[in-house]
Amino acid sequence: FISLFPTGDDEVLELLSQNIENNTSPDTGARVSRLVWGCDEPLEHLGLSEPPKLILASDVVYGNDPKKWKLLVKTMCDLSGPSTLVVIGNVQRYPVHHPMAETKFFSEATAVDFERTEVPVTGLHPDFRRTGGGACVVHLFRRRPESLKRARSESDLGERKVKKAKKEKKAKKAKKKDSKKDSRS
Repeated sequence: FISLFPTGDDEVLELLSQNIENNTSPDTGARVSRLVWGCDEPLEHLGLSEPPKLILASDVVYGNDPKKWKLLVKTMCDLSGPSTLVVIGNVQRYPVHHPMAETKFFSEATAVDFERTEVPVTGLHPDFRRTGGGACVVHLFRRRPESLKRARSESDLGERKVKKAKKEKKAKKAKKKDSKKDSRS
């Protein structure tokens, strides 16, 4: 279980810790970790060896800030595997076609990498079954298979570049060492 929020605000971390303490048993392995959107190697940062099965985010998309959205999508991608379900519950603050509407994030910013569906209003608790401003909308995401393939290719390319750079550095070092030997002779 991973909870995503943009800044890792200390108050939010404390509330999440209290929530876990009050609502889970110690053997669940539930824990709270700070994860800032866009950080490198988020799985490693969180001490995970593989993508989680569930990522849950609540009310993390608001306003119309494509830079922040891009960081959130990057983090979602970096944490997701083929069997990861990303659930984002969000308050609808603006009408769908309003320039500040969060719907742009859900329908456009995530479209390349994720398949998305919304939980029907009838699937929500009766207290939250409304539409329009102030309504709760629950979005479900799965990585697109082609997005996972592209990510693997980019990762392989990155690894090859790193290996090549290390090999070149090693060769340069050896050449330098050889030239020092030649100058001593």
